[in-house]
Amino acid sequence: MPLPEELYALKVRARYAVPAGTKGACSPHLPQQCPHPNRRARDLTYIRAEYAYLSQDRAVNPLSPIAVAGRFPLSEQYGLTWALPYLPQLLRSVVDAEVKKLWYGVRGLFGPVDKLEAFAGLFSPDLPAPPEVDDWRRDAVFARNRLDGPNPLLISRITDAAQLARTVGIDDPQFQSVMGATRSLADELRDGNLFVADFQLLQRSLLPQTEHRRDSRWRAKYLPAPVALFCQRAGVDSYCDLQPVAIRIDQTDAAPPNPLYLRGPGEDWLTAKTFVEIAEFNLQAMSSHIYRHHYLAEPFSVTTHRQLSPEHPLFVFLEPHLAYTLAVNGSAFDLLKQEGSIFDEIYAGELCETRAIMIESYKQWTVRDQALDSDLTARGVDSAPREYPFRDDGRLWLEPLQRFVEDYLKLYYHAIGDVQNDWELQAWARELVAPDGGNLRGLFEGDELVSVSQLAGVLAQFLFTVGPGHAAVHYPQTDYFTYIPAFPGAAYRPPAAAGDPITNDRFLATLPSISVGADQFLNNQIANYRFDRFGDYSAWPLSHVAAAQPAIARLRQELAGIEETITARNRTRPRPYTYLLPSLVPNSINI
Repeated sequence: MPLPEELYALKVRARYAVPAGTKGACSPHLPQQCPHPNRRARDLTYIRAEYAYLSQDRAVNPLSPIAVAGRFPLSEQYGLTWALPYLPQLLRSVVDAEVKKLWYGVRGLFGPVDKLEAFAGLFSPDLPAPPEVDDWRRDAVFARNRLDGPNPLLISRITDAAQLARTVGIDDPQFQSVMGATRSLADELRDGNLFVADFQLLQRSLLPQTEHRRDSRWRAKYLPAPVALFCQRAGVDSYCDLQPVAIRIDQTDAAPPNPLYLRGPGEDWLTAKTFVEIAEFNLQAMSSHIYRHHYLAEPFSVTTHRQLSPEHPLFVFLEPHLAYTLAVNGSAFDLLKQEGSIFDEIYAGELCETRAIMIESYKQWTVRDQALDSDLTARGVDSAPREYPFRDDGRLWLEPLQRFVEDYLKLYYHAIGDVQNDWELQAWARELVAPDGGNLRGLFEGDELVSVSQLAGVLAQFLFTVGPGHAAVHYPQTDYFTYIPAFPGAAYRPPAAAGDPITNDRFLATLPSISVGADQFLNNQIANYRFDRFGDYSAWPLSHVAAAQPAIARLRQELAGIEETITARNRTRPRPYTYLLPSLVPNSINI
């Protein structure tokens, strides 16, 4: 009796797998070189049936036009190998946070509870507090957060006076009242010293989109779309060359009140910075993190299984870097649709607006736009600010990843026509960019894969995205987003009207409740788990490909060199930047 399709697919996968710890060889080969092409095609047909994309109908896929997996097998879900090391940390964090939430809830029945005390009290010896608990109010910390904090993908350079007027709307007397009268705005513009963190994408995510910009500030939770201006002044503060100058809590075309807040010692400036960090929390999560990493990896995870045989060299190469991505993305997608979920509770926008941040991100950048050097150049930060740890450490990865990919591809693609004659690879490339497939904009120049060098560039960018790129936006969450006053998820009081005083009580009322803050704390505390280490393929068939071992050895040697370089840099940095250390970067997006 024929096996059911799902059992047959399991048998097919087992046929190609090499068990971890064995000495068996793995010999991937191109389809045009396969001695049993009919069997290979039949096997791939059974596996393909287990994976599918959701329809791009917005009623089915509320993230459309972002591609989302609609079906994948149980084997993609977390297994015991992944879960068992994580469970003690998960359970400890959940129990600790829930007990403290209950404790502060009971205390609140007998009188007001100090929010700052409560938020600091969420930490414990087992769940230690990050440095931000002590120095989050400092302007230098606020500035440095743009360079090595949870979202280092936003800071950009102001290039001309028109851009400055359009985004910030500051004049020379205002600038000099903060920075001193020795240099003017024109001087700083000429020298390339003005930088901005502009959250305009959040404004585009507010609904409904009409000719009159929606003003979200008069509802229970407020989603700001601020602009923060910084000026580079080397040597003024050893902690950060960038100095905050001014903040406008909403875009310059927003409805009043929308004053320009200048740096100063009062609660009004602290509150303005808090609105920026609220915007950062929302943009980081939905754009820089989930869309630009998780959902760029999603189509690769689906299409690689649908179009490449398990014995294809590219399948063997990508498999470690796709592990559990569909599992974590599937969980996030379910929560993004669910009223009352964590995305609905702790983030500032309505749930449809939170999803819209991802959709607007898809519209803003092609895949190639998001490559590290392309992104740095577009933001004008490829050579300035002088110190930019994310840029400087991220660039260390580029050449080793490119060499690793090229060394591997050379093992299989020799003749000029090998890429174009590889029908599995061509089907893979077509589906990744197809509107009803991966729908990845700008993945290939001309939306067609024609050369080995083109394939190498795509794969090297993919490895950066799922490895160091994701690590740089995922792991800072535990260090920054767990202390709620430093990065609240939403504002619970609107900006003050003109002339209204901003007191400490008003600032505290802007922060979430202790209960909501505790949920934000927990959601980001449990994110600090690393399943494996980039370049360690011992659990995967790739480690049994004899011809690939020199390339893997060279990669590991170069990663060790990166580790040494970053470690040396961190000895002289005001605060260490650890997120791009190879020893702390996993192979895949799996949490």
